Amino acid sequence: MVATALTGCSGGESHLAKAAFVRQGDEICRQAAAEQIKLASHHKGEVVSGNFEAVTAVFVPPMERELHRLEALDPPQADEAKVRTILREIKSGVEDAKADYLDLFVKETDPFAKANALAQRYGLKVCAESSHAAIKPRG
Repeated sequence: MVATALTGCSGGESHLAKAAFVRQGDEICRQAAAEQIKLASHHKGEVVSGNFEAVTAVFVPPMERELHRLEALDPPQADEAKVRTILREIKSGVEDAKADYLDLFVKETDPFAKANALAQRYGLKVCAESSHAAIKPRG
């Protein structure tokens, strides 16, 4: 498990240092991606063909767990607004994908494009590398 580096702040709260937040966040995203790959192997032909039930079964549960685990991390105090924005964009992407799962198949409609760009700028490389799905957008 990743060691937690904490920095103290007023009010008795503790915030992760940015490096620790990024390490832990990327590990959470790595675990979600591995879970999606494992689930996708059980639904291989169905996911590729765009079967709604298969795509959502592979995609939604790991992403929702990823989001909840990321939300549980205590970001650096100075970066709370940036992290909240990334999490809001991930949540929006999950909701978009649940409403129109076909968006996951097309690069131009990737519901995680904004979250990925924000995560990349923040330093969350693993979280930004994927489309938060086992399905790589085409296009």
